[in-house]
Amino acid sequence: MADLRRVLTDLGLEDVKTYIQSGNAIFGTGREETDLSPAIAAALHAEFGFPIAMTLRTAAEWQALSSPYPAGKQTHIAFLSSLPEPERVLALQAQDFAPDLWTLSGRDLHLYYPGGTQAARLTHALLERRLGINATVRNWQTVEALRQRLEEH
Repeated sequence: MADLRRVLTDLGLEDVKTYIQSGNAIFGTGREETDLSPAIAAALHAEFGFPIAMTLRTAAEWQALSSPYPAGKQTHIAFLSSLPEPERVLALQAQDFAPDLWTLSGRDLHLYYPGGTQAARLTHALLERRLGINATVRNWQTVEALRQRLEEH
């Protein structure tokens, strides 16, 4: 995480903070996502020697997150790198992943795994493959911890 903080700071991002070993970072910037996302991706690739899938959300987007599912260990969010194509979403909706549930809200896919992640049928890899985009999945505990850090930031 120290390397991640250094890479982001070297890009001119302000007050960079990371959260445990989760790969999450909070920072300030005046740059737009369309400019910032490729710059971060290129810097991470240069630093670590391989491409790293990532997603960005503004503080306002993060603070607005709410889940249609009960808060707890079974609730997760897949942060999508872009809006999925409607036909891919429809194809995903046509599949039965019971007991897993999911709800798409913009670029965020809310997941509920009543049997836990070990028994999940709607996995991270399956989501990326079926939707054709990168996703970063975080559990609700991490979402809430980052929300609290944003409030302190």
